[in-house]
Amino acid sequence: MFEAPAQKSQSPAGAPSFARWALLNPYTARHSSSLSLGIVGARPVAETRQSPGYFFAIGEAVTTIRGPFTVGAIQEHELRLVPHDALSLGLWRYQWEAGPRIGPFEPRVRVGLTAMHLDVGHGVSFGMLSPRVGLGLWLKLPRSRIGVSAFTEYFWRWVGNDSAFVHGLSLEIQPDSPPLAKPFTSSPASPPSP
Repeated sequence: MFEAPAQKSQSPAGAPSFARWALLNPYTARHSSSLSLGIVGARPVAETRQSPGYFFAIGEAVTTIRGPFTVGAIQEHELRLVPHDALSLGLWRYQWEAGPRIGPFEPRVRVGLTAMHLDVGHGVSFGMLSPRVGLGLWLKLPRSRIGVSAFTEYFWRWVGNDSAFVHGLSLEIQPDSPPLAKPFTSSPASPPSP
């Protein structure tokens, strides 16, 4: 007797399939919001004097945990005030991070870039693709993480004022967000879940 072949699980039209992603799979990674506050020092490349300032950033993060190691990605938007330089709005900062887990502690190394920033100070300045590196230590709490990190950045201005070297310290709070719901799949062996 002829039997129809078993149907493969299919996602609805347009739904992405992340099943093969070992890292940063949005359906299995830890999700969190991100709030950062800190101090910065900015020095235009043509000067030796550094100006102090402050920043505030919000964003979201995903983290993959594999045994004693973590790998993550963060997207942020930042408002920075350096009174002797400029008020800056940084949009779409992307950072990638990795490090070991030592009990509840998660030391991390980060690399990233700010896709675009707009400054108002001594005129109007615009920049893109400002590279950034950092390191820090986070403490994993039951429903959040809290940490301190240090960073340095080349604040690359394309139009307006001179570019600047920036470094700073930040206090970060990352409350956990609920995981993404898995996309609907159907197969004869597993009926759709509500």
